[in-house]
Amino acid sequence: MNSIIASRSAMLWRASAQRALVNTSRRTVTSSAVTKIAAPTNFVKTWYEVFGKSTATYASWLVILFLVGEATTCSTRDALWEMMNSGHTFKSTDWSKFDQFDDDDDDDDDDDDDDDE
Repeated sequence: MNSIIASRSAMLWRASAQRALVNTSRRTVTSSAVTKIAAPTNFVKTWYEVFGKSTATYASWLVILFLVGEATTCSTRDALWEMMNSGHTFKSTDWSKFDQFDDDDDDDDDDDDDDDE
C-alpha cells in the first residue's frame, strides 16, 4: 500500500510541477507580448508644441520643408551637372581661345551716309 501511495504522490507531484512550468511560461509569453505605452518624452512634447499643435501649423511646416528640400535638391543637381560637364557648357567655355571678330557694321553705315549726299 505504501508503494501505491508513494507512486501516486510522485505522479501528483510531477503533474503539479508540469502545471507550474506551463503557467510560468504562459505568464512570461503574455507579459512579453503585451507592450506598455511609455509616457511621452520631452522630445515628443516639444515636437508637438512646435509642429503638431494645429493642422495649419503642421501643414505650413510641411510646405516650408518641401520648398527647402526642393531648393537643396535643385542646387545640388545643378552643381553636380556643372562639375561633370565642366568645359562643355556655354558658361564654362573659355571664349578667349576663339577668334575675335571685329564689328565692321559701323564702317558700312558711314559709307552709306556719304552716298546720300
